[in-house]
Amino acid sequence: MMLDFMDDYCESENHDQQEKGPYNNKSAFDFLYLPMDFRTHFNKGYAFVNFTNPRAASKFWKAKDNQKWDYFQSKKIRQIAPATIQGREALERRFRKSEFCCEFEEYLPISFCPARDGSNGLQSCGTNIGRVMIGSTNNY
Repeated sequence: MMLDFMDDYCESENHDQQEKGPYNNKSAFDFLYLPMDFRTHFNKGYAFVNFTNPRAASKFWKAKDNQKWDYFQSKKIRQIAPATIQGREALERRFRKSEFCCEFEEYLPISFCPARDGSNGLQSCGTNIGRVMIGSTNNY
């Protein structure tokens, strides 16, 4: 659902910008990680998303910060903040050697090449970062 949320946002933002004329700051992201609590199977309430340019990140913050989530009739409010670790390469380095106590690779951080912009989801090849470690007590 987080991937769909990000794709929908980027597609909408890029469509709106395209109608206004040429632009160089396409909204796209090249890294996504939604940490999960593998015991409860719920997410931990935060995510790492790397936008490909600072303007896209700023526009996302202005458009989506301090709003309710539309999924599951949640009353939770989004709070968007810059992460300590910045950039796809730095995020990949951070999680590359991590072991995740889960059964499915879909829970691992994922890096996209090319970056996802909402219109190219099927063409954007994702590479999982880290590895599944069933039976571990590590709970990133």
